[in-house]
Amino acid sequence: MASTDRQNRLLVAEDWRKIYQSFQQADFKSYDFETLRRTMVAYLRENYPDDFNDFVESSEYVALIDLIAYISQALSFRVDLNARENFLETAERRNSILRLARLINYNAKRNKPATGLLKIDSVSTSQDVTDSTGTNLANTSVVWNDSANTNYREQFTAILNAANQTGQLFGNPRESGTIGGVDTEVYTLSSNQTDLPVYRFTKGIGGTSRAFEIVPSSLENSESIYEAEPINGTGLTYTYRSDGSGDSSNNTGFFFLFKQGRIENIDFNVDTATTNFVKPIQNTNINDSDVWLFKLDQFGQIAQRWSQVPSLAGNNAIYNSLSKAERNIFNVVTKNDDAIDLVFGDGNFANMPLGSFRLYYRVSDNAKYAIQSADLQNIRLSIPYIDANGGQQTLQVVCSLKSSVYNAAASESNDSIKEKAAQVYYSQNRMITAEDYQVVPLGVSQEIVKARSVNRSASGISRAKEILDPTGAYSNVSVFADDGILYREESLQKFTFTFNNKNDIQSVLDKSVENKLKTAYARQFYYLKYGTKDLSTLTATWNSTSTSTNTNTGYFTSGGALTVGEFATSALKFAKPGSLMKFTSPDTRRFKNGKLVTLTTDESENRAWAKIGAVVGDGANGGLGNLESGAGPVTLSDIIPDGAVLNAIIPNFTTAFSSTLEADLLSRIDAYEEFGLRYDQDSETWKVITSTNLSTSEIFTLNDAGSTSNGNLDASWWFKFTNDGNTYTTFYRKLDYIFESVGQNKFHYDTQEKIYDYTTGKSVKDTVKILKTNSLVSTGNSIGYPITWQIVDTVTEVDGFQDNRKVQVGFFDDDDDGVVDNPEIFDIVVEPTLSETTKFVFFEKYISYDTIERYRPYASTNFIVTKNEIDIDLNAVSYADNQLFYFYDSSEDVIKKYSSTTNTLTTTTDYLARKGRGSISFQYRHHAGQETRIDPSVSNIIDTYLLERTYDNLFRIWLQDGGTKPIPSTADQLRISYAGQLNKLKSLSDQIIYHPVKYKILFGNNSEEKLQATFKVVKNSKTNVTDAVIKTRVISAINEFFALDNWDFGDSFYFTELSAYVHNKLAPDLLTVVIVPNQSGQSFGSLFQIDSSADEIFISGATVDDVSIITALGANQLVASGTVVTSTTSTTNTTSGSAVSGSTTSGSGSSTGSSGAGY
Repeated sequence: MASTDRQNRLLVAEDWRKIYQSFQQADFKSYDFETLRRTMVAYLRENYPDDFNDFVESSEYVALIDLIAYISQALSFRVDLNARENFLETAERRNSILRLARLINYNAKRNKPATGLLKIDSVSTSQDVTDSTGTNLANTSVVWNDSANTNYREQFTAILNAANQTGQLFGNPRESGTIGGVDTEVYTLSSNQTDLPVYRFTKGIGGTSRAFEIVPSSLENSESIYEAEPINGTGLTYTYRSDGSGDSSNNTGFFFLFKQGRIENIDFNVDTATTNFVKPIQNTNINDSDVWLFKLDQFGQIAQRWSQVPSLAGNNAIYNSLSKAERNIFNVVTKNDDAIDLVFGDGNFANMPLGSFRLYYRVSDNAKYAIQSADLQNIRLSIPYIDANGGQQTLQVVCSLKSSVYNAAASESNDSIKEKAAQVYYSQNRMITAEDYQVVPLGVSQEIVKARSVNRSASGISRAKEILDPTGAYSNVSVFADDGILYREESLQKFTFTFNNKNDIQSVLDKSVENKLKTAYARQFYYLKYGTKDLSTLTATWNSTSTSTNTNTGYFTSGGALTVGEFATSALKFAKPGSLMKFTSPDTRRFKNGKLVTLTTDESENRAWAKIGAVVGDGANGGLGNLESGAGPVTLSDIIPDGAVLNAIIPNFTTAFSSTLEADLLSRIDAYEEFGLRYDQDSETWKVITSTNLSTSEIFTLNDAGSTSNGNLDASWWFKFTNDGNTYTTFYRKLDYIFESVGQNKFHYDTQEKIYDYTTGKSVKDTVKILKTNSLVSTGNSIGYPITWQIVDTVTEVDGFQDNRKVQVGFFDDDDDGVVDNPEIFDIVVEPTLSETTKFVFFEKYISYDTIERYRPYASTNFIVTKNEIDIDLNAVSYADNQLFYFYDSSEDVIKKYSSTTNTLTTTTDYLARKGRGSISFQYRHHAGQETRIDPSVSNIIDTYLLERTYDNLFRIWLQDGGTKPIPSTADQLRISYAGQLNKLKSLSDQIIYHPVKYKILFGNNSEEKLQATFKVVKNSKTNVTDAVIKTRVISAINEFFALDNWDFGDSFYFTELSAYVHNKLAPDLLTVVIVPNQSGQSFGSLFQIDSSADEIFISGATVDDVSIITALGANQLVASGTVVTSTTSTTNTTSGSAVSGSTTSGSGSSTGSSGAGY
């Protein structure tokens, strides 16, 4: 090397360094016209002052200088442009970017077609087909899951069997497997068509007419359903899927696979075998997934399929790492406008093509769009087929889309190619490390805008054992513990609304008032406050006539059959469908499984409840008792033994407003009246309380229900409507039951997941079973039988934190009919009126690891509990300093702390008291969904969370313009869209579980009530910027802060970060910005930190209406006083020191949304 340098320096006349040294006075940084011209003039003046001294603008020398500068600038631009086009980061031309990406083995993604499953709703055939009853089904439309046709399944499959190819009757499929935990089978229709088995239709999607094709499907050697290769005359296929949730499930039934676009083909000949032969295909908009190549024989028929391999290092047509037996391979190279090149091998690692070939490809719309289920309904197909006797028949099929499809995508953008090419090259086209699982999904499809993967279960689990997921996400959980706490939490909630017309009012009544009556907390409040109607004075018994599964007919008797409903004058007038009847034993026997058993029988109960399902006539058949059919006139929803004593009744709870009441409410709200709504149990109707009779007390009582004295005495209101002349504030009542484990158990519950057991026809619920060994205060003995609560919701605190130590529970409802099985189970376990001072559980405030105020269980032994403060004589008894007292009377309901220094009691908010019981032995049972099943041979479970670009765009449009709120793809749709690519890249020991990600809206009218807030801004008094501009800039800064690139799934929001960013963007026009919650029950600072779940990502819903300009910060400016739009907020139920049913402060609140699973 040294000799080379020496020779270059001494002997080579054209050494480039010598050349440039000779022009050391030249300015090589000159590129533009002006700089070049100035540099040349300066150079001439310095080096040739005598020869060139005429620099007048009209001189011919100046014209030459201008011309040289112009040419130099043009050359510089071209050189620079060409240089930029040689680097991926700076290239701008599409062809350059595609070519440079291929240098690092990245083939840009072409457009992707919308792909999904159409469920077959009905079928009919021209063929004579009979069912087991002998009914001829020819030209009869049979509807899947038809409630009016008990034989629909047999008839449905009989018609399809008639149209299937020989040997593929239902139950004997061509292919079968498990796709995403759903049993899937593939069948082929005996179609008589000789061309491709493709059926086309056109639908308008988002105002644009788009072409679709129903295509043959397959699942062989795959974990997803994919399109079978197109071969003439092979017959159309369909799939049968069963997710175990019954025929009503969207994932159970018969399906066709559809794709957007039109399949086309081209034939070509290769006359001479050529190394690395390239066949250009000039058609545009060829999609990324649908390319098939076949070699033809001398008759033009398909003789052999050539396999496509990805254009990536180690696995392309030049170097084939597949089996040596697979040599007929090619790869597809993306070109501009989604045209393609077919690239073949070199003869060493892959065969060179020779002869005639046919290429099939699908041209799809190069666009990004979403297909909602309503867009693809009533798709009708007429499929000709040949029956078993060789006759020509026609199968008529009607199908529709059941879940939204978001997987359509336009060609990958230049920016995306630049970003993802390096990422894919880094991962080397496989997912091994944790970082691979974060990066590779982004390169699979341009539709995936954000991805995150979490390894839920580590390797090392035996292949011989079923994988158990202790969190309960993917497998059932059964846990025993003895640190349970059960308590009830009564609260007063509120929401506010404004309106422009009566349609707005009607919407509020439907969505924010009437809907609340269908929740668990409303029915629980009804059972507690209204209680039962006594029937024991009737000395009536149940005469059981006939029984079947969970059904019992008969009548009530007391020396003769008793009339019920409107025919009765006693409390039996409430005995109508929907009412709950309580029965007791006629002697010392007890109830078990619909029978009366001996007192010592294990797990027998001392009472039985049943709902009236139906009543024929007066319920007594005119005094005769049984009907002519032999059945009883009264039907109960459970089996009650003959002779059981009728003890009490709970009248039916009406959960809908009459049209007359709705019209009255519309008029009152439109006139800005203040009024209340109460429930009249006697008439089972809702009634209005006028403003002159409406009590201002927040304590519910029926003492003056229906009062018309105009003395504001009626405190039986459920809803109270008040207004300030512009905005209505509506208060409503709520009662929740909470079950908590101090430390031995964590609960997993998904409010969106409903598990269905098709063998019993009932939903399977997560439960908390209070064990029979727990003792009762009243007897000192054990309960004797287990008491089961169903879990109805999680407990979400105001900052978004889901406390998995506790859940909301409700009375068990076995058949999901909205009427519970036993409304007294809280009274049985807690016995709240017996030794009342011992029937409270307590909680202390603490600062959690994330500096948020929360509450945790606190020993009741630290409190002295009495009904009233007057019961305590501080002078007569000596108490320790800081001794805690709880006064539980509804007029006080407060916790106070004793000071030995002043000998006084002072109210403290550091503790909460709730009516309930602790130290409960219980069993927690969680049932995992069957739609996500884990392969026991795989030992790594990878939870992959995906955010799709189309959902992202639609959600942002909805936030801005309103309309129908978009929902993300289902996990099943994600699997269909991406499993085909990702499963090829994952490790063999890994199983990917797909999770859709949804947005969590912060602030603004579209967010949850507890997350709505006002940004209060102090503007610099010396600035000339208007308030409107300040508001606009604040919202702009907030939107920039919540840009998608700044957030990941499961992140935590900190207001300090947002505040700093807003200050940086608006300084010096803005002095201070604070966030104040709109919910009056929240304190200042409660929104300083907000958490999101693993499947959530933040987005701002704030508008300029959520920004308030103030002159200075003061205590009054930090009080929550904003408007909460059609949402829920907590307030105190009694005094400001409420401890039992008071407001849930920051960190301890529970939010149910629209809970009530099973109600």
